[in-house]
Amino acid sequence: MYYEHLLSPGSIGGLYLKNRVVMPAMGVNLANANGEATEVISRYYEERAKGGVGLIITEIARIDEEYGVGTPNQLSVTEGRHIPHLERMISSIQKYGTKVFIQLHHPGRETKSALIGGKQIVAPSEVMCKVTGEMPRALTTEECESLVKKFIKGAVIAKTAGADGVEIHAAHGYLLNQFLSPYTNHRTDKYGGSFHNRIRILSEIITGIKYMCGTHFPVSVRLSADEFVEGGLRLPDSVKIARTLESYGIDALNISSGIYESATTIIEPGSYAQGWKKHLASEIRKNVKIPVIAVNNIKDPETAEALLEEGVCDFVGIGRGHLADPYFVHKASTGRSKEIRKCIGCLNCFAELNQGR
Repeated sequence: MYYEHLLSPGSIGGLYLKNRVVMPAMGVNLANANGEATEVISRYYEERAKGGVGLIITEIARIDEEYGVGTPNQLSVTEGRHIPHLERMISSIQKYGTKVFIQLHHPGRETKSALIGGKQIVAPSEVMCKVTGEMPRALTTEECESLVKKFIKGAVIAKTAGADGVEIHAAHGYLLNQFLSPYTNHRTDKYGGSFHNRIRILSEIITGIKYMCGTHFPVSVRLSADEFVEGGLRLPDSVKIARTLESYGIDALNISSGIYESATTIIEPGSYAQGWKKHLASEIRKNVKIPVIAVNNIKDPETAEALLEEGVCDFVGIGRGHLADPYFVHKASTGRSKEIRKCIGCLNCFAELNQGR
């Protein structure tokens, strides 16, 4: 079978992509403790680039060393010293014609004090995550303004290292998602209350990145289109957010779902059907003109092709499928799709990360 839609080229902003397959960000804990890209993480990404994927979005890269650590050995874009290591990693991916976005991240309340030297974790408001079980301290207005600058600095570091673009992580209940959602944002300053105030921090980050990196440097934003918690963001809210972000000049939206408290909607167990949440991306795509990337628990290229043909999204995000088989795209493009080693949704990958491995 020839996958006409899956293997056709596309673009995000002015960036050409050789096919419609995106490997979305997945934390793998393979950098070193200082946030530098190691030879191991470079080889991990290089193998997936060799396997034919069009765009790789790296794992969460922290923009703040004080409160922004998400995993023990994650990438970091906080200092100039990270640039040479990132540069080597990015070059090892790009030599196969695969493009690279660095994902900019802050966990907010979805982290542990043990990861930040025992300090109290921070969030927009004092709302505890039921999974981490730690009460966060509310960020001051000045700290919010400082974090905007740190996200912008992270993007500049990524661009300097040769990245083709960046993705702002505003999904899965992490810090920027916490600002967007009335479930976690109870602030009364300029970063809380009205819709305009809740989205303000993203507006400032996007505007700053476009100013510092240039309007032609692609910026994607990852969103949870439905948080699947009572009082949280639902699809109509996220349509409004998507349209507003488009007006700020972003180049793509990466649609997912859930927060830590509804984690099975982010990283589905094997019992979930492929494409079960396609209505989320489909509705967002109907309301914007920029490309939509979407994850949909995709296990095989037939499902990916069908989602593209149906108009659910412009690019398919295949995450754990690339953990299971780095050569997913290559096998699909050479008539060997039956040889693809499929993700079975056992969640052992996630269990390992939860143990800090």
